[in-house]
Parts: sequence; C-alpha cells; structure tokens
Amino acid sequence: MPDAWQLGVGDERARVAIVGCGGAGCNILRHVTSPAHAIRIAVNDAVHPSMADIPSRVLVPAASLQAYASMDEKAVQTMETDEEKKISAVLLDRDVILILGGLGGELGGWGMSLVGRVARILGDATLALATVPFTMEGPIRRQLAEAQLQLLQKRVDGVVTFSNDRLLQVARDLPLTKAFAALGAIMARPASGLSDVLGRADVAPLRRMLGRVREWRFGMGAGREKHRCFVAVEEAYTSPWFTSLPEEVRYAVVLMSSPDSGADAAEILRQIRLRSPQAELAWAILSHPPDDDRAVVQVLGGV
Repeated sequence: MPDAWQLGVGDERARVAIVGCGGAGCNILRHVTSPAHAIRIAVNDAVHPSMADIPSRVLVPAASLQAYASMDEKAVQTMETDEEKKISAVLLDRDVILILGGLGGELGGWGMSLVGRVARILGDATLALATVPFTMEGPIRRQLAEAQLQLLQKRVDGVVTFSNDRLLQVARDLPLTKAFAALGAIMARPASGLSDVLGRADVAPLRRMLGRVREWRFGMGAGREKHRCFVAVEEAYTSPWFTSLPEEVRYAVVLMSSPDSGADAAEILRQIRLRSPQAELAWAILSHPPDDDRAVVQVLGGV
C-alpha cells in the first residue's frame, strides 16, 4: 500500500449507512448531510423529536442490548435476536457503516456495539464516533463508558472518541444544550465528508488502516488568505480532541476543502507530512462552497 493515497478516485461510490444510536447519536445524526448513495438510520428505544427528519428508524428495548452486543461473532456467528434482525434489515447492501453515539448511557453505548456486531457479520467496514461523559458526571457513569468503549473497540474497525470535558474549551460560554449541539455539528463533519467521498475501491484498504490503530483522534481547522493551508492544518492539530503528539500519528485520514483545491491540496499534505512524517495518509478533496474563502482541513489521526 502506498504511503499516501487519494480516496474516491473510482467512479463507483461506496454505499454508506450513518447510524445514530440513542439520544446523543440521533442528535448528531441530525447534523449529517448524506449524499444519494448514503442513508441515515436512527436507533433508539422510542420515537424522539431528534428523529423527526430521519425516515429510517429502528426501535429496540435498551434492557437487553448489553447482552446481545457482548456476544462474540465468532462464537455466535448468526443473528438470533429480533434486535439484530431489525438492524440487519436496514444495513443490507451497504459497504461502510458509520456509527454515532454517546458512551455512558444504557442504550447508546451498548447499541453502538450491537450495530458493530451486526455490521461485522454482514462484512461491512465500520467506524464509530463516540462521546465520553464529563468527569463531573461521576465515577459510575465513567466506568460504564469505559466498559462500553472497550467492547466497542472489539466490535468495530476504528473508534474516534470526543471527550465532553474538552467541549468546555470551545464552548465554555454557551448553555449546555447549545454546547452539545455544537459538538454534534463537529462530529457530523467527518461522517458527512467520508460518506460523500468514499469509493467502493477504498473500503478494503480503509478497513485495514482503521484496524491497525486502537485510538483515533479528530481535529479540524480553517485558515484564510496567503497562509490558509498552514493555519488550517495547525488548528486541526491543536484541536481540543486531537490530544496526541503530531509525531506519534502513524495513520491519518485527511479531508480538505478550499477555494483552490489543486494547489492547496499539495500544500496541506506537505504541512501534514511536516508534522507527522511517519504517517500513512489517505486523503480526499471535498466539495467547497463558492462563497467560502477558507481552507478547511479535517484530520482523523491514529496513534
């Protein structure tokens, strides 16, 4: 595999499902823009206002999700439960499953792992983006979140975590509900970007890349004028959730958009290389609004 490869070069788009699990996941899903070849799916225990504009829904009881999600797909290779069959029905004929949710609750955390289990049985590539509770929410919720994270890392190819504690660095003056909405919009960006650019030829190499790393981090930045590429990459690497040292990044998925995509892409990749010289890169150019003069860079970094 080359040390840098561009996503979405082929004509055939990957068939992507973006699945929001629980209240947090459904709220994030509302911010996701999906192309025609992608679908959005809400998984919850009851209909909630956050699911209003999501027509594809799966309702499952929360009580049994932990036990079902914990079943090893090697030991229990078929889907025996009604919950698994419901999820499987909406995931059929997909290539990539992007799973969104919050750890620490009874439905979202276990639901994400159950979706991951079903997707793995179906043979799909999987990436989860998950929030981690505030420290002030107490040790019991944090311990539950840690147990759910450990299971989720076994059920999916890659997990990107977003600590709620670090949300206070970027939204300290906002009411909590608006701060969570801001985080949801941030988490929706990589889900929207990946669902837009991935080709079917990208699925296998991306899955191998995701599986080589236990911890993934996300950063995003934007820059204007002459040094826009430098500023955008620097902001991405110093984002609150990009907690690893740049030189520790071994794999990176880079999504970029700018007014001058050709020239700026080369400079953005050069700036990434300066910071993470040993990283294997998968990169893509996203569509750019005509009235936006910024270069915008998203980095999923694996350490």
